[in-house]
Amino acid sequence: MTACGYTPAEIDAMTLFDVAALFSYWRDYPPVHEILKAVYRIESKPQATDARSAADPSGIGGLIARFPDGGVRHL
Repeated sequence: MTACGYTPAEIDAMTLFDVAALFSYWRDYPPVHEILKAVYRIESKPQATDARSAADPSGIGGLIARFPDGGVRHL
């Protein structure tokens, strides 16, 4: 789920008109958490994750966990 409450399925189902309407709304009423991040210069640091372990030296287990149904969407 995104910070604005949309699920990945809802985002995938959005049309270009839906996105344009959302951006228009955000222009007048931006998400508060984004304003606070800008004002206080807060940057979230990406969490370094190394999926490799002694049991899975190649790290393929982490990749499988990211795509449990095996599907990778093309943009």
